[in-house]
Amino acid sequence: MCSVIEQSQASIGPGDNVLVCCPSFTSAEPRACLDLLTPDGSTDVHALSVLFTQSPADHIDAWQRIAGAYPTRMRIVAVDAGSKRTTEPADVDRAVERVGSPHNLTRLGVRVADCLDEWDGSAESVVVCFQSLTTLLQYVDVESAVEFLEVVAERCTATDAIAHYHLDPQAHDDETIDRLHELFGTTLTFEDGEWSADVDGRE
Repeated sequence: MCSVIEQSQASIGPGDNVLVCCPSFTSAEPRACLDLLTPDGSTDVHALSVLFTQSPADHIDAWQRIAGAYPTRMRIVAVDAGSKRTTEPADVDRAVERVGSPHNLTRLGVRVADCLDEWDGSAESVVVCFQSLTTLLQYVDVESAVEFLEVVAERCTATDAIAHYHLDPQAHDDETIDRLHELFGTTLTFEDGEWSADVDGRE
């Protein structure tokens, strides 16, 4: 089965920030997420996931179910969801931290930055999942979210991470989607059963 990157014919590499526009709760969304977290088909990655809606346990289960193995190293920041630690097998280095309020963008940004700083210069690829912008926008206004995401995206680029950010386009008006689209060099959109890519060359 072709990955979402192959299906869209998008060239996605280190330092790229990708907006993933896909209706929530479709089978295409978790598959695309794991494709982007394993861009070369390998789980030999350092993976950071920021989760608003999915539990850490479900996210880790998806790695095993879809990717067939866990990443080399995993960090999860659970925003107002789940317990601080989970009971996954101990054969993979992973840790779960919690940010108690989705309004606390400063603390969330610090958690993300600390992890990326730790992995900066790593021999393994660094990958980031932000799930999801739709949930974030239930708690903060668009401009606050944009300001926060600009900082996160710049940090991901500086670390040569491949970062993707989930958005349910059915939950937002066109103005909001266009405003978020401006932040990302690549947008992957799932519509009518197919993925397409918009690469705007944003520097």
